[in-house]
Amino acid sequence: MQSMTIDMTYPVSEGGDGILATIDRVCKEACEAAKSGYQFLILSDRSVSPERLVYTLSSNPKNNHYFWYIVLSWIGDIRVMPYGGGKRCVEADARSRVPVSALLCLGATHHFLIEARQRMKVALLLETGEARILRGAGIGVKPVSGDDLRERSRVVVLIERDFNRHALPRVGVLAFLEGGGGVLLLRLLARERVPVPGPMNQGLVGAEVHHMCVLIGYGCDAICPYLVLETMFQLRKEGVIDRYLKDFDVFGNYAAAMERGIAKVMAKMGISTMLSYKGAQIFEAVGLGPEIIDKCFKNSASRLGGITFRHLAEETFDRHRIAFDSKECDSLILRNPGFYHWRNGGEQHVNDPLSIARLQEASKSNSPETYRQYVEDAIKSIRACTLRGQLEFIPSEKPIDLSEVEPASEIVKRFATGAMSFGSISYEAHTSLAIAMNRVGGKSNTGEGGRQNNHIAPLKNEKNKELMKFCESPDRYLYHDPEYNLRSAIKQVASGRFGVTATYLANSDEIQIKMAQGAKPGEGGELPGYKAKAEHITISGHDGGTGASSWTGIKGAGLPWELGIAETHQVLTLNDLRSRIVLQVDGQIRTGFDVLIGGMLGADEFGFSTAPLIVLGCTMMRKCHLNTCPVGIATQDPILRRKFQGKPEHVINYLFLLAEEVRGYMACLGVRKFQDLIGRTDWLRVRKDVSGKSSFLDFSAVLQNASSLSPDVNIVAASVPQDFQLDSRLDSVLIEKAKDVLEKKAKKVDIEMEVENSQRTFAATLSYQIALKSLFGRKFGEIGLPDHSINIKLKGSSGQSFCAFLARGIHVTLEGDANDYVGKGLSGGEVVIFPPKDMGEDFKSEENVIAGNVCLYGATSGKAFFRGVVAERFCVRNSGAFAVVEGVGDHGCEYMTGGRVVILGPTGRNFAAGMSGGIAYVYDPHGTFKKKCNTVMVELLPLLFDEDIQLVYRLLIEFYEKTDSQVAKRILDQWPHPTKKFIKVFPFEYQRAMRQVQGRALVYQGSRSLSRQGSSISQTDFLFPPGSPTVKSGHEVHDTAPIKDIEDVLRDGHIERQCEFDRGFVKYRREIGVYRPAETRMKDWEEIYNFEHVRRGLRVQAARCMDCGVPFCQSAHGCPLGNIIPRWNDFVFHGEWKEALHQLLQTNNFPEFTGRVCPAPCEGACVLGINEPAVTIKNIECAIIDHAFEQGWIIPQPPKIRTGKKVAVIGSGPAGLAAAHQLNKVGHLVTVFERNDNIGGLLEYGIPTMKLSRKVVQRRVDLMAEEGIIFRTNANIGKDIPTKEIYDGYDAMVLCLGATWPRDLPLPGRNLNGIYFAMDFLETWQKTQMGTNIDFEKYSAKGKKVMVIGGGDTGCDCIATSLRMGAEEIKTLEILPKPPPHRGSDNPWPQWPKVFKVDYGHDEVKVKFGRDPRLYNTMTKEFLDDGNGNVRGVRTVKVEWRKDDRGRWEMKEVEGSEAVHETDMVLLAMGFLGPEKDIIDQLSLQLDPRSNINTLDGQYSTSIPRVFAAGDCRRGQSLVVWAIMEGRQAAREIDLFLMGDSSLPGPGGVIQILHPQG
Repeated sequence: MQSMTIDMTYPVSEGGDGILATIDRVCKEACEAAKSGYQFLILSDRSVSPERLVYTLSSNPKNNHYFWYIVLSWIGDIRVMPYGGGKRCVEADARSRVPVSALLCLGATHHFLIEARQRMKVALLLETGEARILRGAGIGVKPVSGDDLRERSRVVVLIERDFNRHALPRVGVLAFLEGGGGVLLLRLLARERVPVPGPMNQGLVGAEVHHMCVLIGYGCDAICPYLVLETMFQLRKEGVIDRYLKDFDVFGNYAAAMERGIAKVMAKMGISTMLSYKGAQIFEAVGLGPEIIDKCFKNSASRLGGITFRHLAEETFDRHRIAFDSKECDSLILRNPGFYHWRNGGEQHVNDPLSIARLQEASKSNSPETYRQYVEDAIKSIRACTLRGQLEFIPSEKPIDLSEVEPASEIVKRFATGAMSFGSISYEAHTSLAIAMNRVGGKSNTGEGGRQNNHIAPLKNEKNKELMKFCESPDRYLYHDPEYNLRSAIKQVASGRFGVTATYLANSDEIQIKMAQGAKPGEGGELPGYKAKAEHITISGHDGGTGASSWTGIKGAGLPWELGIAETHQVLTLNDLRSRIVLQVDGQIRTGFDVLIGGMLGADEFGFSTAPLIVLGCTMMRKCHLNTCPVGIATQDPILRRKFQGKPEHVINYLFLLAEEVRGYMACLGVRKFQDLIGRTDWLRVRKDVSGKSSFLDFSAVLQNASSLSPDVNIVAASVPQDFQLDSRLDSVLIEKAKDVLEKKAKKVDIEMEVENSQRTFAATLSYQIALKSLFGRKFGEIGLPDHSINIKLKGSSGQSFCAFLARGIHVTLEGDANDYVGKGLSGGEVVIFPPKDMGEDFKSEENVIAGNVCLYGATSGKAFFRGVVAERFCVRNSGAFAVVEGVGDHGCEYMTGGRVVILGPTGRNFAAGMSGGIAYVYDPHGTFKKKCNTVMVELLPLLFDEDIQLVYRLLIEFYEKTDSQVAKRILDQWPHPTKKFIKVFPFEYQRAMRQVQGRALVYQGSRSLSRQGSSISQTDFLFPPGSPTVKSGHEVHDTAPIKDIEDVLRDGHIERQCEFDRGFVKYRREIGVYRPAETRMKDWEEIYNFEHVRRGLRVQAARCMDCGVPFCQSAHGCPLGNIIPRWNDFVFHGEWKEALHQLLQTNNFPEFTGRVCPAPCEGACVLGINEPAVTIKNIECAIIDHAFEQGWIIPQPPKIRTGKKVAVIGSGPAGLAAAHQLNKVGHLVTVFERNDNIGGLLEYGIPTMKLSRKVVQRRVDLMAEEGIIFRTNANIGKDIPTKEIYDGYDAMVLCLGATWPRDLPLPGRNLNGIYFAMDFLETWQKTQMGTNIDFEKYSAKGKKVMVIGGGDTGCDCIATSLRMGAEEIKTLEILPKPPPHRGSDNPWPQWPKVFKVDYGHDEVKVKFGRDPRLYNTMTKEFLDDGNGNVRGVRTVKVEWRKDDRGRWEMKEVEGSEAVHETDMVLLAMGFLGPEKDIIDQLSLQLDPRSNINTLDGQYSTSIPRVFAAGDCRRGQSLVVWAIMEGRQAAREIDLFLMGDSSLPGPGGVIQILHPQG
């Protein structure tokens, strides 16, 4: 075998033009190699790997001291395998070469070889670092067994290892499928841990299932994802993967997981073999231009056109720069731009924290103003994320008044909620949606089988009191109270599964059939094809779906609905079919803008799913599959359901606010009726301000007006009725014959008929009639008719779906045979099928097929007897029916959840796959069943218990009596001896559920578990069925202890930890004792924190974090730094402190400061805080960094290079220090000027030492000095040193002046002695403590009555400082009212909670003086003079706050409430007005209306060139975290200014190259 490696990289010096030249070179080299006889062409990007020699496979295994080749063949042996024709490649300088995308090279080469007629001669192999890990899951894939390999195509795995002791061992896997070629490698299930050597560790996101499938789909025969494998090696080496696993085990597990992933995607697309999938190109491109498609993806659809090779090259160079930047900094963690979970500073998401918060606030308060703000935020996201966001409306020359537009009450009737089944969401959420939609006249959708069973009741509490009155109806779909109507107009099915019954279907206005299962096409199961006439079509976009979707489905399946709805409308119009069809569109429709765009592209109705759930409280946790929803929506857990706070009124408010937004657009467009704008694409155009890659999209096909091509075609939806010819069906005759029973004129009717295979769904319409009748007056409902009320005897061959949804009381006997789907959705009826009686004595029914595939699919109740063998997928998703059959094909009882099945003959393979309920009894006289059963979820047991034996016996008798089965007769003749040959298939999940119901486990000692091959005696616990206290065999029975929760039972390492972490927020309480006891701490100046106590409980506190999909803790309401808080908590929980440190330092330069002094807005925005105490964040942050200092992990890291650029930083507060730190990292020469005698600014002088130790500040300053930052103290720029001197001497200067101009209180007596600004008081005392020679006596609070005017952190610091000085009395005056104990309606989550809090100073005063120092609703009127020019008291008056007619707060003094408070010292802690003006005036800087330094929105450059501003002087008084964030981002902008681009991290620590705008 001859192989050749072709390099897919090219020199950086070739620039963007090199990408196309390299693709051409690769294609030509591949073609020449094929003509020269090479059989394996390896397209490799290894040359981009740093400090590595690049090799291909050696031709001489004896001389090969670099690699081993291990071959895992189809029989499982291992041997060394020669692989000839290879050659050694030259050493490459990684920093000089950039890779071309593996997919581009592959696709181009594949097509080039086809056109040259060389493709069949060679296999294309990829050796690429792009095929990488998918971060965020956990190790735990099943190894490949020998049996598995034998049943598959032959698998060859080649593993190569570099034995150079100086290099990290390199491992690669090449996997082949014989007979078709292809790949078995997909994605690594591993948590993000450590940076991995290589160019891609900062450049590319992890490869997904979809990415690998695309490679195969465009012709790849094998992939060596070397970076994945090196990552696995490193993870195992560091103990992240269990060390007991060998490399070979890990790689084998990985390969098995990859195969399953690809197989699932193939199954979605209906492709059975890898040969058919490889090169099939079953993809559509979105946003790739013609030059890329024609070169690399020939004949692939790309309706919108898009970007060019130049754009791809630019992005590749950016990634290469990130990986190999000589000024690399802040690359502490694997780059995660937030493709799946929202991340501050990362990828844009339609549902971002701010939009979610404002939507919830608007819908709860029914506020048009808040909704307007929400729309403004949402439109930004829509423009960044969607096709429709690139469009805008063409204003009408004749707008109309809003009063002329169709009312909102009519528009909302076009709205429907999406399909969300009961089970995927809670009962409370499900019914709230139904009630809301029924009130507005829209339609709710049950989802698949989303019905409320009678025995499941809503939680009884005060919140649900009104709902409770209407929810206890036996059938929620029959209750029609207009205010609390729980009936869903749309009933969804997917081949009739998940509890779909006749009653469920009958009580609907629409039956919606899924053409693509699950949240994404193919997710959750593959569906059979349908042929049906439709009156209503829903176009569902790719960006909808549940948070339970797999990552493959979230990103790799489907297309934007804009393409789908436009094409559907155009095709229907051109074929004059539009008038027969109602078109609905859904997929992240959230605003009136979305609705208008959808309508203009052709939609009549609009589906809403995500937005209504957000309105009901959803926070986009993306944990829907874990049953841990903290707001009670995507859960069935009663504890979590009690947290549900949504109301139907919230949904109604939202829909009407949205409808009013629609009306506003319609008025501007001059449209009176919504129908008039449907299909009017001529009123749309591409936005004029579209820029960047979006500007290359071509929307001409989408905006083609269908009516202009067919102007006379009627496009009014459903205006032309369709004739389904229902009257001609056999059921019409059947219903007429059963008329007397249906009308209660007779109790029973016997009917005999002939049936043909063209007559489908026999008796389904009859069942519909029964479902609409009730025992109470007119309807029978779910109860149906009494048994054998309608008896039907048939002869012939039935068509598909024979007796589908057969209702109780109908008994059907068929003498003949049946097609597919017999008894689909069986709903209580009985079906008996046996062969014609004239078949002769030699006819053996057990050897002949009596019915087709998928019989009893989704059956819910009833009985079915088949004398003969049925085909594949028998009783799939059966949830309650009883059945007897003489044999089944493959996949029997798959996903079964209830019922009982007796099989008297052979079964096909994969029996009981996914079976979680019900019991199957299989007669296995030849002992072959065990090999055909999938035992992952079931246990195979003998037939021992009386109840099982009696049940099987009764069913056999009934089966024989009704079908004359000779198989059953032979078994009964030998009874009970055949019981030994029956196997009970008992799901583990069902066993667990029964234990919980019974409250005890019954252990059968000494029995053998048949599912454990080779085991002689098993300790398996056998459960007695309910009501069966004894066993026939007389074995001993033992009672055991009550069943425990799995968390309390499993104590095995990872399992225990994971269980506790997943539900930690439920299991553990927040730790509130974070300070030392007040009695102790108020006597000293040491830090107030109880570090030892806090650290003991950190793991438990970390477990309360829920790892939100949209982490509000790092949103605009939370941490402005974008701290990656969920990742810290995960690492702390697992004891991986160094990795927690990396996550922390990626976003925060000084966590030792913020962890002590920040008021933690992140905790205020924590999702858990919606209904219980938030996650502890601040304490964990502090513990991580303090632990790092203790371990010696924090060391000076001076930059490796210097740029020679000089930057002056004016001010050494948190903003100045952060800017200096970042600028120094990239090699600039930084000098920090501080006017005081110590570095630190606010940190040093404004925060008392017991809150932030001076040692902590100095420790950081010393580190920064060792890293090369120059600090100049006592340098008062603008006073002692002219500002121009600094401006002229540096390449750039950044002003971090703070907001030091204090707010005064100009009242009578303000000039009296003893009245001081709080910052003067705190700063003077700090300097005194540090030994500065300063007169502090006048500022001393010892023996004085201290009055603090103002609150906040500064006020609390003044309180605590005065107390420690020895103040005689301390009071605080606050003009605002006392905050409530809980959030008010005007302070919704995730806003900063304006609630009553007791901070450390308040607590200390209460301990010392017996009362809280704060006096609320108190306004200062005058400072009183003691006669000697000193303050002696404060005159105050009580005030009350009320809202005026416009909703604005007004203050009014309370008559007779004046009072005098004695005081010797007054401290004014009322905040700051802005920066001091000396430097500002000397530079002539422009100020904003708030007297802060003015900069462009979102930028830090001022009105003067080379001068930048950051921190409080730019944005106003704020928090320390905001100051650090400002300093970091100002540094990034300065670096861009100085160097032309910047690789410093942006918001949230996300690293991406920053280029100049434009």
